Amino acid sequence: MGNKIVITGASSEIGLAIARKFLVGENEVVLHGNKNIIHCEKLTNNLNVNYKLVRADFSLENEIEQFLIELKNVDILINGAALNAYGLLSNYSDENIDKMLTINIKSLIKITRAAINQMLIKRKGVIINISSVMAQRGLRGASLYAGTKGFMESMSRVLTAEYGKKGIRINNVAPGPIDSGELKKTREYAEEEVRQLSISKRLGNPEDVANLVYFLTEDKAEFINGKTYAIDGGFNTGI
Repeated sequence: MGNKIVITGASSEIGLAIARKFLVGENEVVLHGNKNIIHCEKLTNNLNVNYKLVRADFSLENEIEQFLIELKNVDILINGAALNAYGLLSNYSDENIDKMLTINIKSLIKITRAAINQMLIKRKGVIINISSVMAQRGLRGASLYAGTKGFMESMSRVLTAEYGKKGIRINNVAPGPIDSGELKKTREYAEEEVRQLSISKRLGNPEDVANLVYFLTEDKAEFINGKTYAIDGGFNTGI
């Protein structure tokens, strides 16, 4: 018998790589996206698996509330939805601040709470949060985004203390220089500078992140709880 897996932010490159890991067998998979949900449609095309695509804009509180219905009977929740806009804090408008806080924090809280309430019934469940190495490393222009990821990691540690004995595992995966999204765009004009972000011989790829996420959801990882794992090719070593 498979698990019910809910993946938010599944239409990003990392989200799609994670989704591929779970779109197998008897799993029931809910894939969330917003503007780019067409990528999820392409991924699931011709797949003989039990899946559901849900479009929701997490900057709108009513759409967050509507999405909570999808958490019923959830076994595994992967919180990947986030707004990762960058800029100096002095240049942020109130509107931009509210939007990032609603997507990165408020939706995270409400979705995680709904999942925990379902997992408490079963006395078992796994939550994986997609954080960022920026939560632990100060990078110019990332104060607000990094702050939301720091909140994510802190909340996870406390939730583990509160619910770990009730069979719920909560861990964070913190990608570093992954060849996707904004970094891929930067590589087009600053290839060498981007590669210097890692002491490994290559940039990471979305599959590297997906492999770690998948491992942390397996029973063989049942003794791992309340931790944050950087997947960054040595980026956080300071070398």
